[in-house]
Amino acid sequence: MIKTERRERNRKFIFWKLPHKKITIVDKVINTDGKVIFKKSTILVCSADACGDTKFRRIKIIENEIWIFQYNRNPDNAVIKHYDFCGKYLNKTDWNEKSFDEY
Repeated sequence: MIKTERRERNRKFIFWKLPHKKITIVDKVINTDGKVIFKKSTILVCSADACGDTKFRRIKIIENEIWIFQYNRNPDNAVIKHYDFCGKYLNKTDWNEKSFDEY
């Protein structure tokens, strides 16, 4: 099961409230016993208009595997790491190898 927590906090400079918000999104993969297998967090700093509808999940469960999507500033190094439900590493694939539109 995947659970997502989203926390928003207003940003301040000394005593003044800024128009930005700090948004923390935490994705967790939990097994049937309630034990957390994986936990990934994303921190975004957004203005009110820029990312109100941002929904991005870095963890997906596909075909009895846990896929963790990892990328950085260089999109050529983006990979997808595959794990089983015990948390053991299986393999990794290049992000650009397949079309992931159906997932």
